[in-house]
Amino acid sequence: MSRMDLPLDWAFRPALDLELKRYLLLAYLQNVQRRFKEHKLYPHLTDLRAHLETLMDLRRRKEELAEGLAGDLLGFDPRTGNAVHDRPVDGEHLAVIDAVIDFAMPGLRRALTEGSDLRQDLAGRIRLLPVGVQPLKPVEGWLLLRQGREARVYAYTIPILRPAPVTSAHQEITTRYITSYTLGITCTYEHIRGQLNASGAGPAVPATFALEAEADLPRIETFMPLAKELLRLHLVATMLPSAR
Repeated sequence: MSRMDLPLDWAFRPALDLELKRYLLLAYLQNVQRRFKEHKLYPHLTDLRAHLETLMDLRRRKEELAEGLAGDLLGFDPRTGNAVHDRPVDGEHLAVIDAVIDFAMPGLRRALTEGSDLRQDLAGRIRLLPVGVQPLKPVEGWLLLRQGREARVYAYTIPILRPAPVTSAHQEITTRYITSYTLGITCTYEHIRGQLNASGAGPAVPATFALEAEADLPRIETFMPLAKELLRLHLVATMLPSAR
């Protein structure tokens, strides 16, 4: 199984056993709910969207699946020469897939709504602060992720900044961990920026942004993805004002 707790093809593979499908989905949704209670958003939000899109696509393609189970040969279309078959009543396999889609989509939608609401709430607990003078195009530089007195430093790069909303905006920004600092009277954001710039490890004119989390957020599953999304929103608003 992949990093997902539920493979994308779970609805029609390996066996079309309706009770087994119900068990798999219930176990998956319970696991996602536990992660949300731990404030762990990703990759679960992305996976829920992927599952819904897969099932909707499967429903759209169901007519094609039905055609593949053609009934008795009735003749040939005189215009196209194609064989014309009697349309069978949905076979057992298609009936099970229909049932899986019908019971799965409401649960997946509820979980996605719950996760999206939680994401909005947690994003509201993070504050973005530009540090120092920013370059005209701040598409690369430093991210300082602060929780408590610790500030973890990451180099970031945005290869393409698109104005249109994207499902997983955090995936557009690449980051690389550099080091950590303990903030204090002498160790401020400006001090950290100065040390990083003096090291020559980053771009010639790096941007610097601090992101402070009021709550204790899981760093990998929540804080970093939300920090990236907030940074992207900030850059779209400042660099592409016509896109707002």
